[in-house]
Amino acid sequence: MTKDEMTTVATIRNRLVSEIGQDKFDIWFDQSVTWTLNESTLTLHAPNSFNAERLKRVYQSKLRDILGSLSLSHFQLQFQVQAEDAPTELPNSDSESLPAAQRVSLTPAKAEIPSHRPQSGLRSLVVGNANHIAISAAKSMLERPGSISPLFIHGPSGSGKSHLLQSIWNKFRSRVRAGRAIYLTAEQFTTHFLESLQGNGLPSFRRKHRDVDVLIIDDIEFFVGKQATMIEFHYTVDTLIRSGKQLVFSAKISPTEIHGLGSDLVARMASGLVCGVEAPDFSMRLEIAHQYCQHLGIRIDSTVLNMLVERVHPDARHLQGAINRVAVLQQLKHTLLTYEEADRHLSDLFDRPQRQVRISDIEQAVCEVFGVDKKKLKSTAKAKSISQPRMLAMWLARKYTRAAYSEIGEYFGDRAHNTVISAQQRVSGWIDNDSWVSHPHGQCRVSEALRRCEAQFGT
Repeated sequence: MTKDEMTTVATIRNRLVSEIGQDKFDIWFDQSVTWTLNESTLTLHAPNSFNAERLKRVYQSKLRDILGSLSLSHFQLQFQVQAEDAPTELPNSDSESLPAAQRVSLTPAKAEIPSHRPQSGLRSLVVGNANHIAISAAKSMLERPGSISPLFIHGPSGSGKSHLLQSIWNKFRSRVRAGRAIYLTAEQFTTHFLESLQGNGLPSFRRKHRDVDVLIIDDIEFFVGKQATMIEFHYTVDTLIRSGKQLVFSAKISPTEIHGLGSDLVARMASGLVCGVEAPDFSMRLEIAHQYCQHLGIRIDSTVLNMLVERVHPDARHLQGAINRVAVLQQLKHTLLTYEEADRHLSDLFDRPQRQVRISDIEQAVCEVFGVDKKKLKSTAKAKSISQPRMLAMWLARKYTRAAYSEIGEYFGDRAHNTVISAQQRVSGWIDNDSWVSHPHGQCRVSEALRRCEAQFGT
């Protein structure tokens, strides 16, 4: 392109950014989409036909309006697929038949895959009973950075923890100087730390992670068992807390339940505000589905969408994967997918066989939650810290396995079947009375203890 043509393209791109926002522009027009102007023909080159078709469907009208506002309405607008030799223009959307099969050459992507970065802000988060406390805490923290530090978010996979952390990071990035708000996973922190030990990189690593206004780290439980990294992370947390900086962490479980981090580090992570999030309920998943369809620029029949929300695994990632599949199927058919077709094509996502739970799985889960050694669980010890987890394990074994009372009693230390019956009755009574049981870090409701154990063995 000539210098004038490059200037014209830059003007068009800037106008599009001002109308749809930088975040949305980065999502749709990343480095894999190239713009060219040849005389009066503006061409957008996408990496594949799926992306090119989506861009054409969603932004063709918007770009024509922008061209008209810039007195460039005489320009031709094309959406093409990048190729090794010459780009191939997309067929018209009203084509009556599918093109003949072609040989496809698979080549590595030339554009760099973007690192972890948020794709939306707090306003786009779907709020419900599962996450409203955590989101309220995040908003309060953003109003007064450093006042709630650390903020610790915990919950199961697919509950929106990473989305929330990335949204917080995105908000802070617009407020502080570049490099003063850091977001990374615990694995990335560990990798960067180990790399810094090679040569003289440690001072640079510490400046990068300690001389900041905001440090956000996802998947904290990854640090367990990595002693050198935990010590470095511990000192980093101490430095930032003393400086009044904002810390935000996340994990699948609360800090007091992460065995192996050390009591001092756990105390620091729990010293701010700890908030739990749960898997989204039906109404939240339905809103997430509508938002994702809007993000993709596709329309799905309402009965099909409701079926996906109701029958796909109840977290956002599985739901988005199902919607992606529907989008591809509809592109191939050039029509909306019917309820019957969706039921047939997505049956593998609906009919999930439940994993069979074994007594050993329950034993492992109870020992993890209560910090009890397996040998002690099967011993004759009568201390509450041992006997209560043992009774909960027996109750869970009766609920999730087909083992007889005698088999369960034999597994947990050669106990009589009457002992298992008594344990089942006592735990049922605890549940009815909303009782509490002893926990390594205090007291815990029986219902909550059972939920944590069930989460461990994946029910």
